[in-house]
Amino acid sequence: MIEKNKFKNKKLVIFGETHGFLNDAKIQKEIITLFQPTIFLYEMLEETELLATDDKIKFLNQPNDKEFSIISIVGELKPTIKLANKHDLPIAGMDIKNMCRKNKYFLTKTKLTEEEQKNEEEILEKREKMQVKKILEHLNAGKKVFASTGAFHLRKNSPLLKINNSLIIYPAYEGKQLFDPPENFDIKKVTFKLKEIASHV
Repeated sequence: MIEKNKFKNKKLVIFGETHGFLNDAKIQKEIITLFQPTIFLYEMLEETELLATDDKIKFLNQPNDKEFSIISIVGELKPTIKLANKHDLPIAGMDIKNMCRKNKYFLTKTKLTEEEQKNEEEILEKREKMQVKKILEHLNAGKKVFASTGAFHLRKNSPLLKINNSLIIYPAYEGKQLFDPPENFDIKKVTFKLKEIASHV
């Protein structure tokens, strides 16, 4: 259980989610209950906004196997949309459409050429700049922001770690930041670490 005082005077909490190999919604629910945000920003929604209850219900009524984007199907996003709806929170994307991809070719690659690696780095930079931009837009509008993004976006030197007065929450495995499930993965060894960002670093 996270201590409520960790959220005192914070206007931004960024959560590093695992996109499915942990129960992300469970810890998100705990954070939302303690933090009481006024907007939920969600990486997987990309550029879509579901601000009204009707918008969220309409989304939840779509078939699970309907394609949402090149990256995902509707059913993969539903647990998070349900969570936002339950807490009566407007929820909006904080990424680029299709996560800056033109097709699914990248999913088949196991080894990248030097040019492909450079392209991946450029895509990552564009996406994280957009995530920072979206967060700052809502902060500057006076909102209390809960932002959920992939755990990898909270690695060391990420631009998301340079936003003032924020609380970063991310999964760890045997004390080390977790991005993917390791071999012989034991879920009981997962903890969630908190990192306070007081000023620009």
